[in-house]
Amino acid sequence: MKKLIKLTALLLCIAMLAPTFAGCGLFSAGDDEPEDEFNPPYLDNYYVNNHTPVAKSGGMEVYKYENNDSKTFTLGGNDYHGGIKFWSHVGPLEHPDIEFSLDGQYKNFSFVLCGNGTEKAVSKTVDGKELYYTHLYAIDGAYPTLRGTARELKVVIQIIIDGKVTEEFVLSSYDVAKRYTYDVSGAQTFEVKIVTGDDGFNMYMMEITAWEGEAHETGYVPEPAGNTPVKLVRDLKPYLIPTTSAVEYYPNYASDERNYINMNAVKFEDSIATQISMELVNDTEKCVFFDLEGKYNYLTFTAGAADRTTSYDEGSAWITVYADGKIILEEIISTHDLYKRFTVDVTGCRQLKFAWLTKEGNENFGNAVGGVYGIGDAYVSTTKEALNIIAYASREYPEGPVKMISELGVFGVLSNVEGEAVFDGSTQFKTFSMGGVKYNEGIMLHSMNTMLMSKPATASFNLGGNYKAVSFEVGHISNCNVYENDQIEIYADGELIKTIDVVCHMIPQEYVIDVTGCKHLEFVSGKQTNSLMERPVFGLANLVAYPDGYVKTDLFPERKPEDFGKTCDLIDTFGFYDVYNSHIGQQIGAVGVQDGYYDGTTQKNYFELNGQKMYKGILLKTNIHLELDMAGVAGAGLLGTQLIGPGLLIIALAGSGEAHESALAMANIKNSGYTSVKFTVAMQKDCSGMITQDETTLVIGADDKCMKEITLSKDMKPTTYTVELGEDCERLLFWLDCSLEDNGSHTYAIYDITLNK
Repeated sequence: MKKLIKLTALLLCIAMLAPTFAGCGLFSAGDDEPEDEFNPPYLDNYYVNNHTPVAKSGGMEVYKYENNDSKTFTLGGNDYHGGIKFWSHVGPLEHPDIEFSLDGQYKNFSFVLCGNGTEKAVSKTVDGKELYYTHLYAIDGAYPTLRGTARELKVVIQIIIDGKVTEEFVLSSYDVAKRYTYDVSGAQTFEVKIVTGDDGFNMYMMEITAWEGEAHETGYVPEPAGNTPVKLVRDLKPYLIPTTSAVEYYPNYASDERNYINMNAVKFEDSIATQISMELVNDTEKCVFFDLEGKYNYLTFTAGAADRTTSYDEGSAWITVYADGKIILEEIISTHDLYKRFTVDVTGCRQLKFAWLTKEGNENFGNAVGGVYGIGDAYVSTTKEALNIIAYASREYPEGPVKMISELGVFGVLSNVEGEAVFDGSTQFKTFSMGGVKYNEGIMLHSMNTMLMSKPATASFNLGGNYKAVSFEVGHISNCNVYENDQIEIYADGELIKTIDVVCHMIPQEYVIDVTGCKHLEFVSGKQTNSLMERPVFGLANLVAYPDGYVKTDLFPERKPEDFGKTCDLIDTFGFYDVYNSHIGQQIGAVGVQDGYYDGTTQKNYFELNGQKMYKGILLKTNIHLELDMAGVAGAGLLGTQLIGPGLLIIALAGSGEAHESALAMANIKNSGYTSVKFTVAMQKDCSGMITQDETTLVIGADDKCMKEITLSKDMKPTTYTVELGEDCERLLFWLDCSLEDNGSHTYAIYDITLNK
């Protein structure tokens, strides 16, 4: 054996001197350039190239390292060659016991040991574009993003030299690849034996080398760390993401769909994100692993909740950071908070692990989940001073007044609406309506209920402490068919600074609030009730932030109707933004929720009156009043009347919660200049066959004032009325009252509605 080694050394010397000899004319290279020779350092010391280990039990495969085509194993994110794979046999269970014959010839025996093969991202440039593909060897096959075994598996390994147990330790399928060296002076045999633990995963011994003298590093040798911070994901990718972890990192080399995440409206490139959902078992961690190779001293990173604009996406979660299995940081991250930046000591750390876990006691039930959490700006460095040169993710704050959604960005939106709750102003064809006004930039707020609880709607902004005032409009979402009052609470850095009472029949109102020094501005809205029909939908629109205090701007011009002349058709010109007939109106003969409004745009939609088809008008009908507060009733918000002067009544929303089944229609005529309304009302033929009141009251309101009460009776003939609205009327209302004694009214038609100056 010694002669073979000496001969090999001689050949290696000749090979190294060949270029010199060629320059002297002793060797001729010919016309073609010579191919690169396969000649890695210490190749003759690779054990499996010269000997065959024996599997005393279990299974084993041997992989020689002989040329460039030799099988490559990616362990802990790095490539290794020349070794064995071994595993347990099952049925009955037989753990592996691998023996290496040494015959007393060697002083040291070394190898790299790892519990599982993983994938590795490799880049190449094609047509000037950097592409990624995966070089992999994984136990469970190929995964799209550095996937490893579905769960952590552990075994106890014994190192046995000449039949004597020298060392025993636990090997995890999640471990980084680690190099071991043992003194085997004069030893005859070396064994690696699994004595207990989980079955079902492969173990790898690579770069198995036998040394007559001192051991050397072979194959993959870590480069020493420099003074420049190294960015995780960009410069150092994770070596393992368990298949059970809903963890992704961006940019994702498996697809071009996403290259970053947003946290608090700040863009973080080279980031990690995971979704936390309610687990049946509360100790299921979502984790990702990095191999720091023991050469860094400090880790800094930013952690927070990824921005979201859909429903059922809130909660809190623990983020835990481990260095070689030891916890070095624990923190609770909430979807309602601003992101946080951390710096921790990782001196000597090989395996760095980030883990997320649902917060114990987190009240997320039914469709609720814990949120999507992110890590960005994650760097490791050798010195703390080096962290000062990092260009952390940030954004610019415009100097003048700025649109808060399209320019600053909103995060932390929790709203139980179908489709999207946030309107970013990108198109005039994606809008929502409040009081008959269409808005293309704003947020719809609708509180939600799960199986066991209810939650308010929320929307948050990251102001960065750069603004002194914020203006916005608040209103009731048109035709949401839930007529309840509510409140919107506004918090600045967690402190309640304003409460707005929102009335369901109001048209949008503008507010200005002081936010001096505020970083985190949050709007909270929603009654805490499990009844869907008691949870109204409100909107925030035209939000503007002002760095130097509130000033008039033209960022969102106020709607100013053109002059339609002294008289106009109300439905053609303004329309009704809310027409409501009770939600229990699906009973036979009653007016359906959406069937009470006919705008004349199509002949397919009509009602009949005295045998004539009518294509334009409104139908109003109250329903039988029940002394119940039922989930299917939306009429708990009703108009009450209070006499404050001769013939003058204030229309207000009662808060009794009783199920009054009144009906209404509202139109927004703000800034129009019209001072009176003319209309015709008649009873529609009653086909219900149900007991109804022979008389009911129709109230005509201008804003919060009752301008006229009209008694409507059974079989009444078409009658035309003119009602004075006064100057500057903004909201015109038709209200068919349902008193406590009502058994429900007949259906009445209101048509030929004109506005006059």
